[in-house]
Amino acid sequence: MEQLPTPAVQVPPGWPTIPAAPVTGTVSLYSEQPATVVYVPGPGGQMVAVLREHLPTAPAVYQPRDLTPLPLLDARAQRLAAGGLLAGGVGFGGGQLLAGLGTAVSALAGVGSVVMWVAVAVVASRLAPTVLGTGRGTVHHHHTTVTTSSRWWGSTTTHVR
Repeated sequence: MEQLPTPAVQVPPGWPTIPAAPVTGTVSLYSEQPATVVYVPGPGGQMVAVLREHLPTAPAVYQPRDLTPLPLLDARAQRLAAGGLLAGGVGFGGGQLLAGLGTAVSALAGVGSVVMWVAVAVVASRLAPTVLGTGRGTVHHHHTTVTTSSRWWGSTTTHVR
């Protein structure tokens, strides 16, 4: 294998390999420069002088991301869902309670009507013989006791009870 001669200076990639052309124009001294001049690679591969204040700022340093796993539902959504379920449960339970109370009131109304019909039947059974004239009349038993006592010289005393 044949070895090729290597140049004495190693040039990094992107750096100009052709010597810069002579610069023409006005000369500005270092002490007259308004700010620091920095040389950066240009589009043609040559180094270009740029004022430091014209360079883009350093990239923003971001904080590292928090990669801890999050819950499936956040806490606020869980509270809202729990409140909705609680309200639904209270509403359903209240409806069941009111339905039970309605049934109890209905049952009491039924018992009240039964009591009323029993009272009507008792009154009718008492009044029917008298109104229709089919029953026996009222019998009154009177006991009268007459006591007569005689005494001396013709005096008598009578007691009626």
